[in-house]
Amino acid sequence: MKLKRRQLFKQIKSFSLGYLTLPLAQINQQYTLTPQQIEGPFYPVNFPLDDDNDLTWINDRKNQALGEKIIISGKLLTQEHQPISAAKVEIWQACASGRYNHPYDPNQAPIDPNFQGWGWTTTRQDGSYLFKTVKPGGYPVTGSWKRPPHIHFKVTLPRQKELITQLYFSEEKTLNETDKILQRIPIHQQPLVITNLIKNESLKMRIGEFNIVI
Repeated sequence: MKLKRRQLFKQIKSFSLGYLTLPLAQINQQYTLTPQQIEGPFYPVNFPLDDDNDLTWINDRKNQALGEKIIISGKLLTQEHQPISAAKVEIWQACASGRYNHPYDPNQAPIDPNFQGWGWTTTRQDGSYLFKTVKPGGYPVTGSWKRPPHIHFKVTLPRQKELITQLYFSEEKTLNETDKILQRIPIHQQPLVITNLIKNESLKMRIGEFNIVI
């Protein structure tokens, strides 16, 4: 059964991700802005009718999406440490096989008809958001370049330029180090867009933290 936004928050409320826990020397400093990255060619041209923050189920279908189910959770903050509420956060990504539900994706990997592929939510009063999704597969771009698993993010706020970025996974070290898009970011800023997936025994899933500063 698909879990709605409120249920997902309730599920992980006892799991502390240590949002932006900084050394004492950094407490009075501004946070570093989350690096901008390219949107890429696979932003949806047709949006799914089921357009929520749980990408693992489509409406009331019997079958769940294939692949490892994960939760990506974090906060949207200003450089001055203030939470930003009521912002629209979108994600889109490849399914577990590495293929996007997009008409121009040339990848020959099988598409997962039970994977939503795109979703959105709004940030709560404390700036928090979350998505339930699957860990995406990597995919070939050229004969010598394979993109690492990643999730695209778009954050939209009134009267402010939108932020578009991508989130990567620390366990994909080899592909991350050879990715032409991630490596455009200065090496000291790359940890800002890389998450560790941590197992939560009660949820039987891994959870990744991604705090966005805009």
